[in-house]
Amino acid sequence: MNNSVPGRRWRIAFLLAFGVLVNFFDRINLSVSRDALHDSFGLSLVAFGYLSSAFSWTYALMQMPAGVLLDRWGVRRVGRLSAFLWSLSSFAAAAAPSLGWFFGARFLLGVSESPTFPANAKALGYWFTREERSLATAITDAAAKFSSAIGVPLIGLLLLYFGWRWSFAATGLVSFIYFL
Repeated sequence: MNNSVPGRRWRIAFLLAFGVLVNFFDRINLSVSRDALHDSFGLSLVAFGYLSSAFSWTYALMQMPAGVLLDRWGVRRVGRLSAFLWSLSSFAAAAAPSLGWFFGARFLLGVSESPTFPANAKALGYWFTREERSLATAITDAAAKFSSAIGVPLIGLLLLYFGWRWSFAATGLVSFIYFL
């Protein structure tokens, strides 16, 4: 546990929470954009299910390898690469010329977002005492729930006024800001 700068620990907790918020914006963007994707790609409900699972399968399969990478190279290095790649995957989805390309973007999103929660757990374990760890974890976990509450209407407005490509580009931009 690092006690050298007490205020810095809480800034780190809120920074990690912001990362979770952005992370979930990327995830919910697909659901909000379902009808628009149907119109652009002729996406059936079955194909939408496959598209949704493209993220889930790669996310689940990469959890343990992400943990190994975190143990080997650390939270900062893996977390930054992860945030950059998930930003890239949102931009790739926005630019997708075909359904195959869009699937690839969702696969990359699953791979690149898989270190988020293991990285957060490792960082919080390092920066917070046992007595503070529950609150710090609750802050980052609450961001996942809060993201749906604010993300669905915000992404919906982007979709309504600018189209689905801009909603994915916007989440890519916010993800890139988090990366920086």
